[in-house]
Amino acid sequence: MSDGSDTQNENKNKQDKVKMRVLSATSYLLPLTSSIPPFWGGIMTLPFLFYLVGMIGNLQAIMYPRDVLNLVAVFGSLLLIIYCIVYLWRKKGQTGLVTTGPYRFVRHPQYFSVTIFTSILTYQSVWILRNTRGIGWLNANQTILLWIVMLVAYVLIAWVEEIHLSKLFGTTWEAYQNQVGFLIPFVNFKSRLFEGIVCLIIPIVILYTSMFFLT
Repeated sequence: MSDGSDTQNENKNKQDKVKMRVLSATSYLLPLTSSIPPFWGGIMTLPFLFYLVGMIGNLQAIMYPRDVLNLVAVFGSLLLIIYCIVYLWRKKGQTGLVTTGPYRFVRHPQYFSVTIFTSILTYQSVWILRNTRGIGWLNANQTILLWIVMLVAYVLIAWVEEIHLSKLFGTTWEAYQNQVGFLIPFVNFKSRLFEGIVCLIIPIVILYTSMFFLT
């Protein structure tokens, strides 16, 4: 009996250590939002933070990627998030619409980079839950649902932002909007509803395709 309890205590201690590492790591992301106006910045970051909180129970996906390629993808997409935020922060004193840097390719590069980052974590978490003895407070289907809810939230937030930008920049915004992709580069349609739906479908299809072929 003592051997079993010792093993359980050891596993619990390991999980507690991993949780502390993740919480410590994610805390470094919070100062990045300080350059965004408090009210809207809070709304913008809320879906991402909600996703991270939901994923804390699936820590093995974050701390122990399956292979080197996944590790590179995770940190590469994280660097992309940081780059987009820093780039916008450096342009905050600029008058007029920002259309340079990552904004040349996609109208909402922060959300695009968050989508990449979270899709990789979701894929890793689902793979571990389905193919190993990995545990979490969300099962595989709930993990995917959490990610999809975050995607929907960012589509809605982006739509609200674009209504404001349209009023603020008028024809300049309309010309930019008609040339540059919405949440994914090159995904641009006259119908904003269809555009948003396509930007939801593409990541979901890629995720399920990856899970099918890379298991």
